[in-house]
Amino acid sequence: MPEIDKIHEGSVITFKWRGRELKGIVLGVKDKYVSVKLESGYNIMVVPDKIIYARENGQIETKQRETPGESGKGREISIISTGGTIVSKVDYKTGAVFPSLDIREITSKFQYLERQFRLNTIPFLNILSENMEPEQWVELARKIREESKKSEGIVISHGTDTMTYTASALSFLLKEQSVPIIMVGSQRSSDRPSTDSYLNMEGAINFASTDFGEVGISMHSSISDAGIYLLRGVRARKMHSSRRDAFRPIGEKPVGYFQDGLVNMTGKYRKKGERTEIFEKIEKRAGILYFYPGMEIDDMASFMERKMGIVIMGTGLGHISTKFIDLLKEYTDSGRLAVMTTQCINGPSDLNVYSTGRQLIKAGVTWAGNLLPEAAVAKMMVVMANYPDFEWSRRMVSNVRGEILEREELEAF
Repeated sequence: MPEIDKIHEGSVITFKWRGRELKGIVLGVKDKYVSVKLESGYNIMVVPDKIIYARENGQIETKQRETPGESGKGREISIISTGGTIVSKVDYKTGAVFPSLDIREITSKFQYLERQFRLNTIPFLNILSENMEPEQWVELARKIREESKKSEGIVISHGTDTMTYTASALSFLLKEQSVPIIMVGSQRSSDRPSTDSYLNMEGAINFASTDFGEVGISMHSSISDAGIYLLRGVRARKMHSSRRDAFRPIGEKPVGYFQDGLVNMTGKYRKKGERTEIFEKIEKRAGILYFYPGMEIDDMASFMERKMGIVIMGTGLGHISTKFIDLLKEYTDSGRLAVMTTQCINGPSDLNVYSTGRQLIKAGVTWAGNLLPEAAVAKMMVVMANYPDFEWSRRMVSNVRGEILEREELEAF
């Protein structure tokens, strides 16, 4: 057995498990356990005494390739790639995942797609979603406007971790849209046996051929390959870090469902318009503050100091300690914006119910019902950049993209 201190990240090891010999790449060593990525793509922890052999050099690193282009016939769909797991592969030297732009490896899986659609793949970014910045949302909106002049639908590949932020931002940056805009990602890279990328993309392309006039998200409806949901971008949330059905609608049912090549639009949605118009400015000085017991006044003050607007995730109906009331009044009196949301997954904020909420109203805090925090901060960035400050509060509580529900559906909880 190799000594544990001689096994390093990137090493290839052979080990025994239930009488079988398996091989994998070492991702790291922690607490005398070895984290290994198997050849199948799965990650496991290995006890050192099961290791038979280890060598320093990993397998040949998979090369990144860029192959944008057009393929197929029929209705034109633009596929804009921003990166993420859906267009990523495993680097078999380190076991890490890197972005790759060869999206046609996914679309070629379903031959009928190239018979029904002319797919135009466009490299836009090649990043993991945690590196997405608000300025890139604006650039993406501009690219959407450009592509909408020649395409009947737009699919955007995106990492799942910040997909709901980008979907919300695009929803508010687009004043009008003439084509469906469908965001798609995957929880597992396309070279893994359990990948969800192929079906998610198949669903996205089909959703992009409908009359859907909003920004939606196309992801697995369950852990199996039963079907794909279309979720409204401003009402979706990633609910699990790794499951294939991680995305769920909050407070409403999915807008559509895809299965066996057929789209069924089951919910209400805005129809596409005649043209695409966008806002071209965004205000980065906005952020989300998560209240917790024990938070100090200085903690909140230092965060607020650098922001023109804050979204507060309060407890229950939207409450925080009353010790922050004076600080928030000073903040809003200076012309800045404070919006209260809730830490609860479902249900609205409502500052009229309890005395703390009524004190927050007097301090100038705005509350917008069941507006989700991700959608709230994206909306705030667009509102503050494109409207005068005396309109900010009114704009935040106005339902413009289906982001605020008058009544949550009981079945959706």
